[in-house]
Amino acid sequence: MTTRKPYYPSKTFDEDLGAFVDMCTVNKWEFPGIPLKSLQDAIAAQRAERASHDALELQYRKQHESFGVAQAQRYALFACALHAARGLFRNNRAVLAQLARFTGNKGNRRKKAVVGGDAAAGSLPVPSRPPVTP
Repeated sequence: MTTRKPYYPSKTFDEDLGAFVDMCTVNKWEFPGIPLKSLQDAIAAQRAERASHDALELQYRKQHESFGVAQAQRYALFACALHAARGLFRNNRAVLAQLARFTGNKGNRRKKAVVGGDAAAGSLPVPSRPPVTP
């Protein structure tokens, strides 16, 4: 048996639930098997859990942003050091062979279709961009 993804109501659910509970309270509506107290407890729990959820989500976004910035700086440092190593050892084939594993990921780039002209021209390597220093 497969587990289903939980249903997440719209963002206005908090407001809708609160307005409905207020309407039930003001009009003194009672429903069989659903005490008004359980609806009032549900809106209190919803608001408390929503506040906790939003705080955690904000914390995650801040951490994600700072991680991305720090990672970009580390990548720039790595790219500079790699570029320097390739320049320093440009005549040493053994070292260049070791450095060959540090190439960019080209797996998710799509090849452009060559319209007319020489088909081999489309297979020429594209020069890489120089590393950006912060």
